[in-house]
Amino acid sequence: MAEECEVYIESSVRGYHAYFKTTSVCVGEVLNCEIEDNNEHDKYAIAVRNEEGRLLDHVPIELSKCFNKLLRDFGEIEAECIGDRFNSGHGKGLEFPVDYRLIGNYRYLKRLIRRLKIKEFAENLNISDIRKCYDV
Repeated sequence: MAEECEVYIESSVRGYHAYFKTTSVCVGEVLNCEIEDNNEHDKYAIAVRNEEGRLLDHVPIELSKCFNKLLRDFGEIEAECIGDRFNSGHGKGLEFPVDYRLIGNYRYLKRLIRRLKIKEFAENLNISDIRKCYDV
């Protein structure tokens, strides 16, 4: 079995404006990411849920296709809230910053990161080095 590795991607979670009245998130809270089939806005949608399973938001559409493939193939993703909610404008709605932790084998993560870095939005991502997982 391939050794598990991890990479962190600092980004945000989008759509919080639709959920913040019924759910909340705190800085430091670790959230679950899971595929959301049948989403009418994004066929690769990844839902972000709190520990109780309540929907908080979604992974940005720019990242959802790569994240969806990782989850379907053989990986895991979690998100840690790293700041307060904000609205950056540009029609994106209310967001909150997170540090996504992607877990998978080294070769797969390396390919995923290489694909992300060539995207036009990549300059807004803070991507860590890939390292071995010790706490999976």
